[in-house]
Amino acid sequence: MRLQNVIYLNGLNGLRAIAAMSVVIAHVTMPGISNFGVPYRIELPMAGNGVTLFFVISGFLITFLLLKEKEKNISIPKFYFRRILRIWPIYYLFIIVCICMSFFVKETNFFEMKKIWWYIFFAANVPFVLKEGILIIAHYWSIGVEEQFYLFWPWLVKLSTKNLLLISILLFIAIFSIKIIIWLIWGSGSIAYQAIMVTRFHCMMVGAIGSILFINSNRFFLKALSNKITQLFAWSIFVLMGLGILKVPAPISAEAISFISLVLIIGQITIVNRIINLELKVFNFIGKISYGIYVVHPLIIYLSSPLFVSVDINLPLKYCLIYSWVIAVTLGISYICYTFYESWFLNLKQKYAVIKSSVSR
Repeated sequence: MRLQNVIYLNGLNGLRAIAAMSVVIAHVTMPGISNFGVPYRIELPMAGNGVTLFFVISGFLITFLLLKEKEKNISIPKFYFRRILRIWPIYYLFIIVCICMSFFVKETNFFEMKKIWWYIFFAANVPFVLKEGILIIAHYWSIGVEEQFYLFWPWLVKLSTKNLLLISILLFIAIFSIKIIIWLIWGSGSIAYQAIMVTRFHCMMVGAIGSILFINSNRFFLKALSNKITQLFAWSIFVLMGLGILKVPAPISAEAISFISLVLIIGQITIVNRIINLELKVFNFIGKISYGIYVVHPLIIYLSSPLFVSVDINLPLKYCLIYSWVIAVTLGISYICYTFYESWFLNLKQKYAVIKSSVSR
């Protein structure tokens, strides 16, 4: 970690790359947005795990930067302006592109204008919970959750004195306890359970707790989580759960991945005992454009489907071609968008940064 002029946390871009590609890979054969003419849908739970990893990274990094800024003075207006410059440009651009495309797409469920207000005001998790989302931007639910988290978290960090760790732990326990109680009483099919499962503030709290302990240099925490055996265990569980080989009870699945994600974060940024080096150029490249990857990938999948429907080749080869094509085009479009569009806003965002970071989201 370099703290002289610009904060850089090792491996976070690499973890973002893994999170983004997990979502893309899991969504390639998702019903509704894809019809590649293949007989089997490859169902992988790695999409949800990738989103949870994103949540934990965000909770960790936002808390880290806010606490560093607090050493000077947290400017809430600047915080929100930075978030606007990071999140809004490509978010709204993609909505506009999808609206324009809807005039040429025959499927009636591709884009429904009467539901657009949920997405305009960052409440996409509401129609997602109700299973009434707009197909091509249904994945915006997670961005809505993050934006809602930002409404209260910087204020708590700014106004808290020495109790932020305790507040974070209590918030996690409270939300998780409510989730379990709802599950026990009404079951996993209830709207209340779906709402709390989707709106994973407590997963971001796991990242926040880890960030506070990291900044405070808690020796037990750092030693336990950066241990090579702990790291090996965490990577193994993350992969096995992502592939669906290891089944964890649904009510604790997101929480399990959250703690596993925190272990991976600490293992990367402390460097010494990491067993996988995510500082390679390919990981940094994908991590840098990961937000764009997450935003645009459903449309790439949707537009790519007709190209492969009538392709009659060996099935394994067809799957390889489909995944290679979707990943390559998604990376290419995301890179172009980042280079010629997002970067302008990111450069402007740095003017409002109290603490400079080369991995801020």
